[in-house]
Amino acid sequence: MEFKLKETIFGAGRPKICVPLTGKTAEDITQQAKAAEASLADVVEWRVDLFDQVTDLAQVLNLLSHLKTILRDKLLLFTFRTEKEGGKPQEFTLKQYRELYEAAAASGALDLVDIELEVAEYLGRKFIQLFKEQQIAIILSHHNFEKTPADGELVLKLSIMKQFHADLGKIAVMPNSLKDVLRLMNISSKLRELVDLPLVLISMGDLGKPSRISGELIQSVMTFGSLAEASAPGQIPVDQLVTILDAMHIETNGSERNE
Repeated sequence: MEFKLKETIFGAGRPKICVPLTGKTAEDITQQAKAAEASLADVVEWRVDLFDQVTDLAQVLNLLSHLKTILRDKLLLFTFRTEKEGGKPQEFTLKQYRELYEAAAASGALDLVDIELEVAEYLGRKFIQLFKEQQIAIILSHHNFEKTPADGELVLKLSIMKQFHADLGKIAVMPNSLKDVLRLMNISSKLRELVDLPLVLISMGDLGKPSRISGELIQSVMTFGSLAEASAPGQIPVDQLVTILDAMHIETNGSERNE
């Protein structure tokens, strides 16, 4: 399944590459953004939870405007990752989360937002609708840094993401065996008749690296690479990732995937 955002079509050709900005200070983040703009990435994710002034809305919005100016040729993804799903340990309430995302959306600088599924369930459909009205694409995500849940649980989470009108559904989980990696990579085939939703499927860590380069095969529309510092275990440097994805490109008219 394809999803078009501006001139980028997720699900067509090789998986789109996203790189994270993981700096703590405005200066560090700005330098990373310049490197990201010069890279072959398609999407740049600002991990705003790592910003040392994330509780100061004025500082966030000022830097966000600056990032949009730098990232002229990239899609900008805005993400606050909670501690429970791998973010920076800190006191940050749901009220602050809502205010942060609403202010960022109103800035006009965003192309996509990542909202954790559990947060979306707490804040409700009206919160999600806000981004639809602003024509900002929504990634609903679920991260598990301890294990790869059972297939049924993962399918249920993706089904709920679809019910919340996600544009992309993201699952990132930790494998404890090769079987876990293969199970996750097979999820898309199980979902074809159940959930009509473009997927981002990631098995983390060294063991899960095959999932990051096999997007065309498993119909995962985006993968995450690193600039200098990874935001999650197993990320491959973006230059290496481009080379690998090009080599893994599958020449097909699409019918072979559905046989």
